[in-house]
Amino acid sequence: MLEICLLVAVLSPVVFAQIPLGSRLSVEANNHWISANGDFTIGFFNSLNEYGLGIRISSGLIPLQKQPVVWIAGGDLRVGNKSYFELTNDGDLVLFDSTRGVIVWASETTNSFVDSAVLQDDGNFVLLKKNKNIVWQSFDTPYDTLLPGQNLSANRVLRAASLKSVSSFYTLRIGVAGDLELKWENDVVYWRSASLHSRSALRAVLASDGALQLFDHMSSPIWSAFGQDHGEPDVKFRILRLDVDGNLRLHSWSKNSSSWKLVWQAVENQCDVFATCGLTGICAFNESGFPVCKCPFTLSSLQGSKCLLPYQQSCESGSSMVKLDHTSLHAIFPPNETVISRVSSTQCRILCEQDHLCTAATFTNDGTAICKIKKTQYVSGQSGPSVTSISFVKRCNDPLAVLPNLTKRKPESPSQNTPPTVDHLSVCVSCVIGVSGGTIILFIMIHLALTGFWIYRKRYSFTARDFSTYSKDCPNPSGLLALSYSQVKDVTDNFKHRVGPNTFKGFLPEKQPVLVKDYSITNVAPRKFRSVVLKLGSVHHRNLVRLQGYCCESSYRFLVCEYLKNGSLDKCLEDPVIRKRLTWRKRLNVCLAVARAVSYLHMGCREFVGHGSLSCENVVLDDSLEAKVDEFGLSNFLGDGSDGGGGGGGARDILDFGYVVLAVVSGDPKVNRGGCDRAYEKWAGGNAGEIVDKTIDSGVNGDELERVLRIMFWCLQSDERMRPTMGEIVNVLEGAMTVDPPPPPSVCRKKVSG
Repeated sequence: MLEICLLVAVLSPVVFAQIPLGSRLSVEANNHWISANGDFTIGFFNSLNEYGLGIRISSGLIPLQKQPVVWIAGGDLRVGNKSYFELTNDGDLVLFDSTRGVIVWASETTNSFVDSAVLQDDGNFVLLKKNKNIVWQSFDTPYDTLLPGQNLSANRVLRAASLKSVSSFYTLRIGVAGDLELKWENDVVYWRSASLHSRSALRAVLASDGALQLFDHMSSPIWSAFGQDHGEPDVKFRILRLDVDGNLRLHSWSKNSSSWKLVWQAVENQCDVFATCGLTGICAFNESGFPVCKCPFTLSSLQGSKCLLPYQQSCESGSSMVKLDHTSLHAIFPPNETVISRVSSTQCRILCEQDHLCTAATFTNDGTAICKIKKTQYVSGQSGPSVTSISFVKRCNDPLAVLPNLTKRKPESPSQNTPPTVDHLSVCVSCVIGVSGGTIILFIMIHLALTGFWIYRKRYSFTARDFSTYSKDCPNPSGLLALSYSQVKDVTDNFKHRVGPNTFKGFLPEKQPVLVKDYSITNVAPRKFRSVVLKLGSVHHRNLVRLQGYCCESSYRFLVCEYLKNGSLDKCLEDPVIRKRLTWRKRLNVCLAVARAVSYLHMGCREFVGHGSLSCENVVLDDSLEAKVDEFGLSNFLGDGSDGGGGGGGARDILDFGYVVLAVVSGDPKVNRGGCDRAYEKWAGGNAGEIVDKTIDSGVNGDELERVLRIMFWCLQSDERMRPTMGEIVNVLEGAMTVDPPPPPSVCRKKVSG
């Protein structure tokens, strides 16, 4: 018996990997082609008594009922029970549908000198020439899933599967601006990556370590997203899927729970996915905190029934408007709406009431004063306490019961919510495998056992090989340099060039200067340190200091950051030469750069990031005196507890920003220890010019100074509810928004007396 097993082990790569011309798979024969490592299988699978041809993960580590299909020929194509899939003698892959009697899909590789086909160990199905050059590959024609190592190029899309024969489609693609976009139909973009707009992406890649990255034409990463288990060596299978509900999710196979684990999703709040409920209603949260679809227009409770706006032009009894608070409606067939700016909610309601084509209107009650008029019965949207919009629905004046209350308490952590739908990873694979006889069962069992042994040996050798390079507790986040302690010593020349407390200047091998900061004294746990590094490594803005690497070895904790020649703002203000170079225009730009950076942390990231300790010491200037903010988000493990996880963190950042502005205007980096009252008294007495640094020779614009001082004193208010948001601060500094005279900021007196 042992000899037979060894013989199968030797021959299996040949039997399963190499596919000669003329080979055929058919629904009736229920046969398959298998990769050499046994992790992937291509064959027919059953879908509602129809069949599709696809590739699935078939590893023995995953139960049959949880093995997902990761590629389908022709996408949603389904064929009859006598269909076949063939590699013809001309080198063309064809899918023949017995129901229609025609070829419904082909690789179109006839006369391309195809010699054979191979299902590779990474799940890529390829057609090869005799010299092993690839003629065609399944990785170039993805459906709804990306596998590790697979590219999504600028001319390709991922398309969500459809539960119905006629349905709207969600797609993932690289947009014209170079961002990764989630799109509904061809009209509405409801999510995009925050890549650098000056560098357009050419391809998106899912890395084997769980990172989704965008690369430009120089193959440099310009945007990254990381799963919760990023870099963990014991994760063997990962898939990135655009699910039926329109959300992009990264899943990892968990051995411990024997299930697919959600480790990242693009849209944290499922209700933010455009038309997530389709025609079945409005997205809201139930008492348990799960998003559900409800219809506020009718009393019908039939599951899956259409939820249409009630008004019709043939209504003879007249019409009236029903107000829905905390509700936003979106037209979906068609998705275009009439947008009217600078109106009140009452005017928005009247505009719809007087337009006989209008069926509903939504007033965006967020300060933009925009009214959106809909002229279709087909709408979707969302409702909940956090939704600031107000909607008005037109209905006939026929007797109607009270509209159901749609408002529910929104969960505290919507990022953990997913729609209560069926598991999209569960696929009917029992029909794919089938059982055609005792001999086949025995053969499969032997093959799976040998494959498991081979995987064990491969994994053991992989772990042993990589353990010397990376700490098991601190895997390397893609895009960041993972340094050992000895490498940190080499970079800093044995910590020779100290530039500040626990901060050293160093050089990477390419002679690139960096700052190396020692956080070993914090004694933060490895996994918490890694979590912070992953979060900060994905935050990119032109006015934020870029994190370039880290060290997490034994008790050592280092961060490697971008180096800026002129150093921190407080030192620049104390240096007579640099201080002289800081003209009024330069100082105004410094304030604006800091405001934009903190505004991005608060509102531009995937989740709120509070700085926690903003000051002149962690604002640094480059050669041209452009400002960048450093040390952001580090309060997570520095122990002061202000990680910006809520409103308190944001309010503190705004207060600290006020002190930074006063230091920039006055030229005194220690102004936060006193001088607030005096500055306010000078401004209130009409002597604002006396606050300005005397080293500024000329060029101070009176209107700009007034605007800067007003917003600064609003930031310094002791009542945090009176402080503006960072977005409002940016608008004021840019001159796009006016600001009223502030009351005395009593916080100044508290600071001085303290």
